[in-house]
Amino acid sequence: MTKSLRKIALQMTIPVLCGLLVLNAYLVSRNVKLMQQAATRRVEASRLQADISNVVLDLKDMEAGQRGYLITGDPSYLQPYNEANERLAADFAKLRSRLAKESSHDSWLEAQLESVAESKIAEMKETIRLRELGYRNRAFQLASSDRGKELMNEARTKLDALSSAQSSNVARYDKEIGESISRTFKQLALGSCILLAVTVVALLGFNWYSQRLETKYARNAEELEAASLLLEQFTSTIFYEVRTLLGKMQSYANALIEVYGGFLPRQGQEKAEYIEQEAEQTILLLDNLFKSSPSGSAAKVVEVQSLQRLSA
Repeated sequence: MTKSLRKIALQMTIPVLCGLLVLNAYLVSRNVKLMQQAATRRVEASRLQADISNVVLDLKDMEAGQRGYLITGDPSYLQPYNEANERLAADFAKLRSRLAKESSHDSWLEAQLESVAESKIAEMKETIRLRELGYRNRAFQLASSDRGKELMNEARTKLDALSSAQSSNVARYDKEIGESISRTFKQLALGSCILLAVTVVALLGFNWYSQRLETKYARNAEELEAASLLLEQFTSTIFYEVRTLLGKMQSYANALIEVYGGFLPRQGQEKAEYIEQEAEQTILLLDNLFKSSPSGSAAKVVEVQSLQRLSA
């Protein structure tokens, strides 16, 4: 029962190793996929942060251009204002598109931010219009009013909230990537240890099984050699017994012809000669067959023994 269980265990070693390799590859591929997903989300969060920063820069450029024009009256200051105003619409569109994939709260914040920005832009346009009409003091009063400051502060607050949310997302995704990498290394290390242990056990088992086979083969070879030797000796013994008997028959027939040939009728003499010839031919045939057989190697030993018995 124990040997059967060991043989079954050895036969199951290769499938177990293949299964462990497949499992290890599956776990690694799953962790890599999770890392790729986290990396993709992190890139999206970084792009959102960049879009938020672009909106902040656009509002600051517009405000700087507005204030420069209000102070100096130089229309060249309106160039950065107009450029930032054009960029702002595109930046808001990208921000809105990216936040559509995020939480509803972030989308709500973006909508509120756009509303505040529109109010702020309307306030800046009004101050510029008054300055263009020559109402410098009225433009300054409107620009320095609490309403403009409140709108800008509210816009900064919402931008900070969006930026903070994306910073948290980036940190969370970085943590997920780190955990996936750590988990992958741990699983690889554990899988490698298990594979190494199973491989060592398998090698030891195969070595043990190979030694058992070699021992069994050597024992069977010895038994087969001994049985073959006994068979050869038996064949040689039978051969020489039969050959001796035929030799005696030939000798008796020869003696019968030489000693009693004159007293035998012709038919009896012919029978004796026939026995002598057939015995001689049979001895020659046996000698040829025995020389070409595997038992010929042991024949000499038996021949010597038979000769010794005959001489005795």
